[in-house]
Amino acid sequence: IQPKAGRGVGAVDVPRGILFHDYEYDDAGICISANCIIPTNQNHANIQGDMDKLVPEMLQANKSQAEMELYLEMLVRAYDPCISCSTHYLNVTFVK
Repeated sequence: IQPKAGRGVGAVDVPRGILFHDYEYDDAGICISANCIIPTNQNHANIQGDMDKLVPEMLQANKSQAEMELYLEMLVRAYDPCISCSTHYLNVTFVK
């Protein structure tokens, strides 16, 4: 097979959502551009929006900091991010 320049784009339905791949190659067959869009990235805006709604409700209900952190962690896990994302996604800081 002789390498040639080109671009390939694909989408796959995976357990966490749609996974997109986009690759471009030069005339020597060297990858010059690659982009993978993972489901966790696509869900980020929804996670943030849900947090924006949940936090004021928890503050109004006088939830403890431990309860709020637990509920926010549960919210992230409800979107089923990959293992590495779920453990590093949320860093809660309380400011008075």
